[in-house]
Amino acid sequence: MKISVFYDHITQAEKQTNRSLDDLLGEIKEEGIDGVEINYSQLACDKSNILSALGKAGLQISCIYEFYDWGNYGSLEQAKKQICLAKETGASKILVVPGFLSEREAALLNNCSKSYEETASFMERSESVRNMKRALTELTDYAVQKGVFVTLEDFDGETAPFSRMYQLKWFMENVPGLRYTFDTGNFAYSDEDVEAAYDLLSDKIVHVHCKDRGIQGEPKGEFYRGMGICAVGQGYIPMKELVRKIVAEGYDGFFAIEHFDAPDQMAYIKESAAYLISC
Repeated sequence: MKISVFYDHITQAEKQTNRSLDDLLGEIKEEGIDGVEINYSQLACDKSNILSALGKAGLQISCIYEFYDWGNYGSLEQAKKQICLAKETGASKILVVPGFLSEREAALLNNCSKSYEETASFMERSESVRNMKRALTELTDYAVQKGVFVTLEDFDGETAPFSRMYQLKWFMENVPGLRYTFDTGNFAYSDEDVEAAYDLLSDKIVHVHCKDRGIQGEPKGEFYRGMGICAVGQGYIPMKELVRKIVAEGYDGFFAIEHFDAPDQMAYIKESAAYLISC
């Protein structure tokens, strides 16, 4: 099993522990972690120093992610640079968050979420979604030439038209070559069944975010039981079942530990890594 962790978690741990980045990177390598997930802008702004530190620790880059606003079909210049940087650093994939809808339009779309046919019909009528589709199609065509996958994830946000399983299915079916980053914790946000979503989208998965969710307050739906921050394996997401199924079905890519804003990042990282290795 190959495990990575968000670089942001490590830089946050720097502030929490007053330890050096080199020490922390060395320690996470000793915990069985092989790579980091990193934001494009962060990496591009300090590429030499970051790559030097990662190389010293023997860590790879598992994926490079970035946020965009393509609802109005903006420029792809930065996203193409993101692909080139992924190629340069040996990352085989990028993750893009292509934009968001207005609250009103998103609410109408989400009301269709129980039916693929209704979801697809709405998305085909939405100018913003069509613009995202055009941008992703052009970007994916470019990425194929570089040997890099462009991926979407199930984003935890009401206005993201790729937060729910049928929305993602529509993008996967309508953008040739587009692939999927499976985030284990984000379908709970939309009160969808993560195991059903996995079964629906598994043939498009090239990357996995391992995010658990802690129970907070009263359940607000069948699958939503809170958005508490916790180490992998300590929440209510069926992590062990999902990880074992993913591996059994032939996935050999990275499992990226994700728990933004954890109060003790190093403790959470170690606990998460140990849990994944035990799976």
